[in-house]
Amino acid sequence: MTDPDALDSDYYDGLHKHLSDDEITQLGIFLCFNAGYHTFFGTLKFYPMYSPDGRIVGQEESERLYGAAPSSLHSMAAE
Repeated sequence: MTDPDALDSDYYDGLHKHLSDDEITQLGIFLCFNAGYHTFFGTLKFYPMYSPDGRIVGQEESERLYGAAPSSLHSMAAE
């Protein structure tokens, strides 16, 4: 979902089949914080903590693996 105008009553009716009002609110808060964190980390040149093969790596090794500006940071940043 990328169009906020598409969040109409039918969309919420679908969510209510599986979630309570409180759970929908919690989900919305989680999504907003998550989007904000990704945007913020993108400005800090924050690298993934896992290598492509799944090892936990530090920021220096991650920068060597993913390059000066990993594409994942560009796709997460807000326009």
